[in-house]
Amino acid sequence: MSREQVNKFFNIINEYNDFEYLLYVIICHCAPTLKRQKIASLIIFSDNGRKLNLIWERYKDRIKENLKISFFELRRNKKNITVLFYNDKMLETSIKCQKNIDFLNRFGYTNEMDLNQCLCHLSKRFEKICPHEIGVFLGYPIEDVITFVDCPSIKCKMIGYWKVYHDVENAKAIFNSYDLIKKKMIGLIFEGYKPTQLILNV
Repeated sequence: MSREQVNKFFNIINEYNDFEYLLYVIICHCAPTLKRQKIASLIIFSDNGRKLNLIWERYKDRIKENLKISFFELRRNKKNITVLFYNDKMLETSIKCQKNIDFLNRFGYTNEMDLNQCLCHLSKRFEKICPHEIGVFLGYPIEDVITFVDCPSIKCKMIGYWKVYHDVENAKAIFNSYDLIKKKMIGLIFEGYKPTQLILNV
């Protein structure tokens, strides 16, 4: 975008009330997940600027009524709230995939755990670090996740929504599809659509 377009965009979103602004942030960060092209997206609501952590706390129940996807708070402190937005069936299918669950077993997840139990375990691990297995929950290719964890000295071939070590062409196609969805959402905001209108039509 040109500088003029950027200024116009920020002028638009800065006029949103807190609820609209929160929806805008969720839409822009989670557009591929909202469109069911991505399993899940992670957002950290911080106390910087507009203090999204406080806005989230105030409106999260209302957000739940408007979203067609689920969310789970993974970690919170005085400054930040880390939230996973996800498609239930897609995430459950991914976790139960044999390659994925074999990998997750290494970090205390078991085959008998249901989705909520897995999310609770992920949340406990988030208390100390950002656990590497978060890539599985976000839908990253398991081969790339395993290489990232087991071979930290290996240089990745590309960086986008995740670090790519293997199938670059497939990753490029996925990244482009995600970017296209986000670009379309931003375009609609430029056209005057409010986040409340967009969230009902994704």
